[in-house]
Amino acid sequence: MVGFGKRGTKVAPHTYPKLPFHGLRALQLLSSLIVGSIMVYFIYYLSHDHWNIPWTFVFFTAASGTTVIALCTTIILHCCFGLNPRFNLFINGGLFMLWGAAFGMLSWWASKTLTHRCKVEDWNDETGVMVCRIYKALYAFGCCGFVSTVCALVLDVIVWKRATRLGNFTALNDDKATVVPYNDVDLPTYNRSQPAENPATGYGVPEEQFGYDDTHYHGAHPPQARYA
Repeated sequence: MVGFGKRGTKVAPHTYPKLPFHGLRALQLLSSLIVGSIMVYFIYYLSHDHWNIPWTFVFFTAASGTTVIALCTTIILHCCFGLNPRFNLFINGGLFMLWGAAFGMLSWWASKTLTHRCKVEDWNDETGVMVCRIYKALYAFGCCGFVSTVCALVLDVIVWKRATRLGNFTALNDDKATVVPYNDVDLPTYNRSQPAENPATGYGVPEEQFGYDDTHYHGAHPPQARYA
């Protein structure tokens, strides 16, 4: 279990640059909230008047809603466990397809609307002018969402390649890690390591105990005591 109070010792260090990472995520979130709000407005009135929902609106709704959920999920992972670039790459890849489909359909379907001015002379009344402005806002923030997702996808690729080149992160002395122990005899570096001292086998008697010049036995008394 990862503790929030010991983030420095439990979380693997990520390599995402802070400014691009959080800046792109902020643009994705802002675009998703605005696009989602516009979609709720349009879908409500189309459903109220019993009109069919265009596929462009369906894709934009899916893209904006999925982006908000993905951003909330990944920021929790980023703060608590560390964000895996491969996992984030997979998520942004799916978001890229949704935003790309929605933005491409809007560009093709509303191209004539986007090229006109939002004036009463062109739209007959104020309601038409408001719809024209909403469509242009939808196009602008749809483009922002698509571009920011593409940039986030590129950032994931760069971080993932950098992490692959530098190697995988492994916490040392972690008894819960599922990796090979650093003192495993099967490791190449373990077998090639040299001992600090050459090991000796058997028991050797210290030579200092033989450092006596006179080893003869002279009896219990000195010679002078026997002839006294």
